[in-house]
Amino acid sequence: MTRFEEVQMKIAESAKNYLEILNMQVFIEQFSLDRESRFSLALPQTDPPYALMATVSFTYDAFQTGMTLYDDNSEGSSMDAETSLELEFSIKLPIMEDYPNIEALLAEVEEEYPDTQPVLFAKEIFPSEQSSKEYEINYVYDIEANDLDDEELFDQIFEELSGILELIRKRTQDYIDHSWYSSEE
Repeated sequence: MTRFEEVQMKIAESAKNYLEILNMQVFIEQFSLDRESRFSLALPQTDPPYALMATVSFTYDAFQTGMTLYDDNSEGSSMDAETSLELEFSIKLPIMEDYPNIEALLAEVEEEYPDTQPVLFAKEIFPSEQSSKEYEINYVYDIEANDLDDEELFDQIFEELSGILELIRKRTQDYIDHSWYSSEE
């Protein structure tokens, strides 16, 4: 199985070919030593505040981390273990006044990119003068251990994410222009 750091660098290399990396974080759980890597991404040539952002994360549990060390130290031996990687994508939609039809936007993403099987999450904001919500589109890719070295696969995944972000930006641009982002200027 590919080491945590190697996967992290492959993701960073592929992501920067299509998107701008705003932030990269690594979290290590104190007791279990599980590791999580999280990237914050935006479309290139966008300025802060970023109205549309994506977060990509993956986790290696302590067993997977141990497997990478075990594989390095023992040549020719193999253990039967579940060593797939779950790459989680979360696209935070911009906060907009007079939201467009979010379900139609989700359906369009699903039609254009059927492999993603996106799910829509809504978070209601309290307290507020008006009822307002934040929306996120989430999807997951399961990548087998033997595909973790496939740079072309990671390139395809991030090219797809870039396409999804561009589609959402095009559909929501007019709403963003009238939102609180533009009122800060």
